[in-house]
Parts: sequence; structure tokens; C-alpha cells
Amino acid sequence: MKCRKILTIFLLLQIMALSVAVASTNYYEALSPTLTERTRLSWSVLESPSVAVEWGWSGEGSWIIGEGEEVSFLVQRIHDDVEGQLTLGNFSILANNTDIARELVFGIWGLPPFFPGLVVETGQSSMNKLNETAYASAERVSGNYLNGTMESSYNQVIIGETTYNCIIFNYEQDPTGFSEPQITELAYDLDTGVLVRANTSYSFGTPYILTLELASIAKEPSQFTILLLAGISGIIALVVVMILLKRR
Repeated sequence: MKCRKILTIFLLLQIMALSVAVASTNYYEALSPTLTERTRLSWSVLESPSVAVEWGWSGEGSWIIGEGEEVSFLVQRIHDDVEGQLTLGNFSILANNTDIARELVFGIWGLPPFFPGLVVETGQSSMNKLNETAYASAERVSGNYLNGTMESSYNQVIIGETTYNCIIFNYEQDPTGFSEPQITELAYDLDTGVLVRANTSYSFGTPYILTLELASIAKEPSQFTILLLAGISGIIALVVVMILLKRR
């Protein structure tokens, strides 16, 4: 009877150990105040294209996502650009921030290009440079296909119960005569550089619109941390069983 009881306790402790390891994959520490590697960024989708959208020009695939779903970006490397795993509904791809900006129309394909994407560098000097690039990309000069009106401002953006101090870019392409011009609003948190709100649209035969709001900024535990927690839990379970056996 005692052996059966001890075995039952051991199994329960092992289940608890596994639960701790699994739970740790769903636990994230809040990011503050700048981006670090292995950070997961998520945005709620408020509006999205009604048809699948091709990614790139090399047959990478196409994405479609519905309103109420989430776009996520797991930051894996920060060097000259921010790189990570982007997930859009049915589609997931390893991409850098510049490519994401270009593909999702979170920027302007001007001269020079303005592709802030999902994350921008923080600090006043970086913001000033970003602002200069934004205006230059929309400037009405020869050869600049996406010339138009660019306005930027510093203001607060409220998402749910959270208030963010942001730099906000509002761009409207000049009328083209053969399509609906691009209209884009992008707001970035000054503390983290993360995109807080995006609303971008255009039509070149097929209407495109994508509206996102920041849902969460979270740090994902490493595989080492998960295995360490599981190992510690397993050792604790073994020690408890050994104590119970000695008391028999």
C-alpha cells in the first residue's frame, strides 16, 4: 500500500514538473525599455485584405489574416537591421524589418526609401534622422514615383488602457490617375521604438488595407531556461520520493 502511495506521489510530482516546464514557455517578462533578442511583438488586426497577398517575388508564398487575429514578430537578431520570425495568419517567414516594411506597405518606396517597418531605433538623433528620411521619401522631385504629402508629429496614442508617447507619420500619395493613392499612418513608441499603430491602404486593381494596434511586447524564455526549470522540478520530485522512502 505504501509503495503504491509513494508511486502515486512521484507521478504527481513529475506531472507538476512537466507543467512548470510547459508553463514557462507561456510566461514572458515585459520588455523595458529597449528591444532585446528573443522578444515577441504582437499586434491586433483591426482591418485586413479580403484576399491572399503574395509575399516577395520568389514564390515565398502568400498570406491572409482576418480581423481579430494577431500578427507576431519574434525578434531573433539585432544588427544592422532587426531580424526575426514573422507570422501572419497562415504564413510564417524569417525576415528583416526592411523587407517587412516593404511587403506590408509600412513605409514609402521613394527616393530615398522610407521603410521603418515594425521597429525603429530609439533616441532623439535617430528620430531626427528617421523624420528627415520620411520627408525626403515623399518629396516632389523627378523620378520619385511615390511623391506626396508627409506630416509628422509627436503625440500620445492610447491603445486600450495604455498611453504611449509616439512619433507619428502621416503620408498621402499624390493622385496617380490610374489607381487609388497610398495613404499610410505609422505611430512608434519613443521608449521602445515598437510600432504602436499602423493604418495603410492603396489600390492597384485590388484594394489593400491593413490596420494594426500593438497588443503586447514580451520576452520569451530560452530553451536553456525551460530545460533548467524542468530539471530542477524533477530533482525536487526525486528528493521528496527519497525522503518518503526513508520514512517507511
